[in-house]
Amino acid sequence: MVTQTKIKSDRNLKNIKRAYEIKYRLKIAGLTQRDIKKALNISDTAVYRAIFGLSKISRVDRWLKENLGV
Repeated sequence: MVTQTKIKSDRNLKNIKRAYEIKYRLKIAGLTQRDIKKALNISDTAVYRAIFGLSKISRVDRWLKENLGV
């Protein structure tokens, strides 16, 4: 039996792995989260939450896919 805690833990781990992959690709490309903020005209917090999987912001996801291939 899989507990709710285990499911939540797995989801958090997946989000953390995705976030650090994005941060790595940003660094390789010479970009920062602030560049995403400026391009999309949204707050730093919104970008952070989208990258770490705390919020689902389609504009950030689309930008990441177009510019980093994530």
